[in-house]
Amino acid sequence: MATLEKIRSKSVLLLIIIGAALLAFIIGDFFNSGRTLFGAGTTVAKVDGKSIDIQEFQKQMEVASQQAQAQGQKVDQAVLQQQVLQQLIAQTLFNEEVEALGLVVTDQELTDAMLGDHSQAFNQMIMQMSQGQLNAQQFHDMITNPQKYQIPAEQAAQYRAQWLQMEKEVEQRLIQSKFGNLFGGTLVANKLDAKAIYDESANTQKVAFALKPFSAIADNDPKVTVTDEEIQEEWNKHKSRYKIDEEVRDINYITVNIQPSAADITKGETRVNELIAALNAKPGTEGLEGFDEFVCNRATVPSKSITDAKVRQFVDSAAVGSAKIVNRIGNNFSIAKLLSRENKVDSVNIDFIQVQGSRAQIDSVINALNGGTSLADVQKQFASTIGQAMDSTWVQLVDPSVAQIKDVLANAATGRYVLADTAYTADQGQGTSIVRVNNRRAAVPVVEIAAINYSIDPSNATVNQLQAKLQEYLNANANAADFAANAIKSGYQVFPFQLSVSTPQVAGIPESRSAVHWALKAKKGEVSPVFGDENSGVFLAVALNDVYDDYLPATESQVKKMLQAKLMNDKKAAALVAQYNGKAKDVAGYAAAMGVKADTAAVNFAQLNLMYPDYVGPQVAAKLFNAKKGQMFGPMQAQGGVVVMQVADVETNGRPYSFEEGAATYGRTRGADALNQMLPAILMGNKKVKNNLDEFYHE
Repeated sequence: MATLEKIRSKSVLLLIIIGAALLAFIIGDFFNSGRTLFGAGTTVAKVDGKSIDIQEFQKQMEVASQQAQAQGQKVDQAVLQQQVLQQLIAQTLFNEEVEALGLVVTDQELTDAMLGDHSQAFNQMIMQMSQGQLNAQQFHDMITNPQKYQIPAEQAAQYRAQWLQMEKEVEQRLIQSKFGNLFGGTLVANKLDAKAIYDESANTQKVAFALKPFSAIADNDPKVTVTDEEIQEEWNKHKSRYKIDEEVRDINYITVNIQPSAADITKGETRVNELIAALNAKPGTEGLEGFDEFVCNRATVPSKSITDAKVRQFVDSAAVGSAKIVNRIGNNFSIAKLLSRENKVDSVNIDFIQVQGSRAQIDSVINALNGGTSLADVQKQFASTIGQAMDSTWVQLVDPSVAQIKDVLANAATGRYVLADTAYTADQGQGTSIVRVNNRRAAVPVVEIAAINYSIDPSNATVNQLQAKLQEYLNANANAADFAANAIKSGYQVFPFQLSVSTPQVAGIPESRSAVHWALKAKKGEVSPVFGDENSGVFLAVALNDVYDDYLPATESQVKKMLQAKLMNDKKAAALVAQYNGKAKDVAGYAAAMGVKADTAAVNFAQLNLMYPDYVGPQVAAKLFNAKKGQMFGPMQAQGGVVVMQVADVETNGRPYSFEEGAATYGRTRGADALNQMLPAILMGNKKVKNNLDEFYHE
């Protein structure tokens, strides 16, 4: 009782202690998980209020990774993750649009596309997947009646899951087709559009021009000086161009390529020379003993099949037993040793039949075939013994896949069926094959070579020295201003870059996601540690200059540089126009006054790429499009200078007007077909995306 009384008297204190403990637990869990309470949870991204779950993302990542692997691509995972996320965002927006439009695929439409009158494409896909063994109807019957085909329950479940996945894919294609048909009618050509397209391509103008480039006035000329106030004013006029959808972080970065030092190269070259001496002194590949850093592959091949010209030259001319460097690219060496050379039959033409059964049964098949019985009749007579058959097939005796039967193929009499494996017994129930040699090609030079590859890699000392030197620089320049200001004198070069949460790499540097993550979390003015290692091949350091939330300001380095160049060219144009206006009456006279050479060009407005970029600008194009033969205009500002132009002639292609042709061109270049290429951006519009990838993946 006394104990209970004490507890009651301390109840408030106990509540405080328990509450504090619970709070500590919750806070601890929050910081340990990093994605609880107010974090991203399981939402990898949110678009227009709709969440994309991490499980769906991981499922799509697995598919994308498998596809990349199957295609032999080595993809930076951070890049692949951003690509997959963008696809899921586009799919989410598409699904949202489809739902708003009320587009659906009915059960009957789905059945028709997979099993009905419009199932040809799906049926062909099933036949390709099953290598011609099944069609769509048969596969569906297997799924719905697994007992009929004696399919185990586990395998039947896998087939059903595969069918359901294919149903989803077919349904998605049907929805896309419906949407495409609907979208295709949103922007089509009318008669005016089609005629305008025709008019643009109907005439080709022969133009004479004289161009005075902006470079005629030096950038440091006082009359073209651009002030910060002018830059800001120009920025204000076009502020919307600099709006950003997500926070942008402005950084500078330094990279150091991890390469072997001069000492490493000298040491590597010495090792190569030592290996070649050992290979030439010892038989076979015994000289490789103790040279574990060299990778050797032995191969026996007809010399004529060697595609590398330098290796082919070596095996054709070298003495057997000799070794040499056949190629060097940078610090990568290709070394070869000729182990043998002899004339051999390299390939034979055979008939090949798979068989299974007792030795007596197989001998009966061989005797029947050699006795003149046709293969078709033998297959009927010995149906349980004979399997797949191939005729008139060329095989190479140096192919490792025929190594076990190489001697039989090399020595068997032509025109007679023989057992490929003379030691075959049916004890283990395994099959074998019988072969007939139809023809042998003439003997050709066959060589055995040892192909040895070696790369001089940077030593640990070199790697450590490069890293230590960069770290020393970072320690001495621990803020963004010093990081940029002192780089050149320390032997480094600084590069600008801008990134956001949707940026997978720093300036395309592979495996630089950790540096991106650092920049996203850093404070303005901070300098990063050293990122990278030997696997990435580069050391990387980053400094955060600034953070932009809604617009890239006029003070941002790249924006300022662009605006300054634009305003400077405007001032140069005004000065040049004032200088040459009215100085001549024709293009030749203006060319003489400007001190430039007159030139000509052919312009067709349906092929804008034919227009010279150094005189084309919106004002020039507008003047030129409406100009008549003999009309001259200028001097006026163009893209790269001040230009005077005159239409010397107008040629008509003579092709008659066709509404259908014009409408098709319109759709392809300006209509729904062209818009379809920008569909994800159109669906995105001004919708907001919250990208949480960095919270899930940042190592």
